[in-house]
Amino acid sequence: MQLDVDGFAVLRTIATNRVVFATIGADATKAARALVLKQMAHKGTGLQGVRGIRAALGEEVFTLIVDGMTNAQVKSLAARLDKHGAAAKGAPGMARLHVLALAAGTAEPRQQPATPKPPRARKTAPPPPRVHFESAGVVRQKE
Repeated sequence: MQLDVDGFAVLRTIATNRVVFATIGADATKAARALVLKQMAHKGTGLQGVRGIRAALGEEVFTLIVDGMTNAQVKSLAARLDKHGAAAKGAPGMARLHVLALAAGTAEPRQQPATPKPPRARKTAPPPPRVHFESAGVVRQKE
């Protein structure tokens, strides 16, 4: 029977013993970036989750990870964090800056714009009833 290991404990050990694990340094960096991106891309990670990730990693590391994201990843994240914001629809650089601002707390998601109600149709009076000549009882005679 295979036992599971505590992944966080193993990663902590690798991080504290860099000399022992020097040959996998690049792999550790790649794996760390992939894990953070996976957490941010998870549908259950909202704005507060992204802000928590930024607080845990620090501003510089978080910015480097966001800068390494593809344009599609950034647009997807921006659209999920700010559903009514226009940054996700604009240029990729604007979406990237918007994600960084949202994570830093210097920007807040936009609220849904109020849509004006369409004008009500006026009720018109029904047309008067038509006169039916058949009901008058007149019959045309033949000559």
